Amino acid sequence: MSKVPLSGIKVIEISTFQQGPVAGMRLGDLGADVIKIEPKEGDPARRHIKTIEAEFGVKGFNYYFEHANRNKRGIILDMKKQEGMDVFLRLIDSADVFLNNMSIGAPIRLGIGPEALLARNPRLIFAQSSGWGRKGPLSNSLSFDYTGIARSGLMMAAGEDKTPPCMILPGLGDELGGLLCAWGVSLALFARERTGKGQVVDTSLMGSVVAMLGHLISGTAMLQQEFPRFIRSNAGNALYNHYRCKDDKWIAIAHLDPDRWWAKVCGALGIENLINDPKFSTFSARSANRRDLVAIFDNIFAGKTRQEWMNILEEHGCIFTPVHSISEVAEDPQLTANNYLINIEHPLYGPLKTMGFPWDFSETPASWRRKAPGLGEHTEEVLIEIGYSREEITKLKENRAIS
Repeated sequence: MSKVPLSGIKVIEISTFQQGPVAGMRLGDLGADVIKIEPKEGDPARRHIKTIEAEFGVKGFNYYFEHANRNKRGIILDMKKQEGMDVFLRLIDSADVFLNNMSIGAPIRLGIGPEALLARNPRLIFAQSSGWGRKGPLSNSLSFDYTGIARSGLMMAAGEDKTPPCMILPGLGDELGGLLCAWGVSLALFARERTGKGQVVDTSLMGSVVAMLGHLISGTAMLQQEFPRFIRSNAGNALYNHYRCKDDKWIAIAHLDPDRWWAKVCGALGIENLINDPKFSTFSARSANRRDLVAIFDNIFAGKTRQEWMNILEEHGCIFTPVHSISEVAEDPQLTANNYLINIEHPLYGPLKTMGFPWDFSETPASWRRKAPGLGEHTEEVLIEIGYSREEITKLKENRAIS
């Protein structure tokens, strides 16, 4: 039995920034041999931390590129030269997957579209992690994480009603898009085991975020009525809301069967006198008097620290959690226990904590095996594996097809 689910699968990747690289990273986490092809100037993500004003920590350490490109080997290839294109096609001949996040038409214009590559290698999975999907008026339009988040509805689903579109921290759409692309590739590989045939797999940035908003968009589409944005102070179910504590930290309580939990929550908050109060004794009554009840809860939660409330709510068997900052999430022991965050020994930067894996396989676990590749770090190694001699490699270097 292989030690990782995709052991023996070879992925050839041409992708930049985040969505495509994350898809390759996730396939690498699952054991695939991912070979990242870059031009001489490299993936723009190698320079991107200056653009997003994220140059902090260890000088010269690009966490953005490192995160999305672990578990890969990297080669430099100039595909504008025929010799470089010949190397690429030779790689495709032995590949299981070709992964890219170009616009839909770009691979076709380069002569490496799905029709051309599947004719050459019928078992190939041609995976495109696009912006808008393969069809429709936007199929060839450019896209970044921000545009996918904006058009998907997420910015108007987050935040409170009547407020401007909510600014979402960057990368959410790209991470989700990459994860769904890796899932699609895995399913296509499974289908190939049954049919012997490769196929085209397209997962888009917009489609991924829309899928995440599934029940909101389905409800709106089916009922022809937009799902309202919540207002915290006007929550219809005060038992499913978040509250500020004495130490300025927030706590969320989550009881979706409120009549069942009403007495228990009242006991935890020390307001047993409200259990049978006609204004609040039933869900419909609480909903009608929602602002009054949320104001009561606000005042009560403001009287103790978050940790004090967590202790009390746990004693009473309520459903709750702290509202964490990203910094708190990065230190959450629950994540470490499940390998959602992992500790690694980076060969250049020593001990690091980094993103782990969203799956837990009992027999074939995902793993961190290698750092993100240096620019062109594995060019010679990969070419030797597909049959190039030292002399041929030297000639390719002389012709600047590789470096």
